[in-house]
Amino acid sequence: MRDSFDELYLQFSDKIYKYFYWQTGDPYLAEDFTGEVFARVWKNWKRFKPDFSQAFLYRVARNLLIDYWRKNKNRNEMSLETSIEAGIEPSYDEDFIEKIQNDDEIRKLRDAIKLLPENLKEIIILRFMEELSAKEVGEISGLTEVNVRVLQYRALRKLREVIKNE
Repeated sequence: MRDSFDELYLQFSDKIYKYFYWQTGDPYLAEDFTGEVFARVWKNWKRFKPDFSQAFLYRVARNLLIDYWRKNKNRNEMSLETSIEAGIEPSYDEDFIEKIQNDDEIRKLRDAIKLLPENLKEIIILRFMEELSAKEVGEISGLTEVNVRVLQYRALRKLREVIKNE
């Protein structure tokens, strides 16, 4: 049981972390959320294992993020700069974080994605950053494959507009 969970963690922890990082822009929050997703899966491992899929893992992550946003609508988050000034250093995949922060094109893309409505932002992140199929994104978000493709088209069109206007 423990070995199969360890394999699951090794296979998906970086992907889940990157999903949270793209959604929040906060490496510390992404690290906390990643740990929470796997803690929830471990807690219910016997119940989940037969039905486990990558889409299920992302659904747990998505639900955690939705709960967080609902609870923290009016709170300000600690920025990366503020965190570093406070002496808090990221401990999870620092090379990945450094690459994103140093790459100007990625930063511009991230800023443009932040301006998208949440439903379109999620489609872009899951389809292109996480490289999931439209079917998998549909399983995660509760949409049909056709709806995912329509939202993907709208998201890309809106993203082009945002980038063009910068």
